[in-house]
Amino acid sequence: MTEHEIQNEIRLAIGEHLPNVRLFRTNVGSGWTGRVARKTFEELVLVDYRVFSTGLPKGTPDLIGFKTLPDGKAQFAFIEVKKPGGRVRPEQEQMIKFLLERGAVGGIAHSAMEAVELLR
Repeated sequence: MTEHEIQNEIRLAIGEHLPNVRLFRTNVGSGWTGRVARKTFEELVLVDYRVFSTGLPKGTPDLIGFKTLPDGKAQFAFIEVKKPGGRVRPEQEQMIKFLLERGAVGGIAHSAMEAVELLR
């Protein structure tokens, strides 16, 4: 099973088992920008090009959102999704530590039920 498939299962399980939790998929990516020198149906040539990054910082968990507490306040919630045997990168470890130290709830989940237990 891929991380993407596990992530989809987690989102469904959270919706089914934890109505007080809302999670959103995060996006991080990179691309190229520059002046278009030539463009055809199959090819785009850039000059004065550079790479750019977009989205959230490196290490941001795959799913972020909030957990509504009994008093009506919200607590930051997150899940870093990994397939069985998948490893956490150093920047992910740092982000998880940062979030937990500041009162967030969440962690690393390899399955939907593991994610539900982390956020229960």
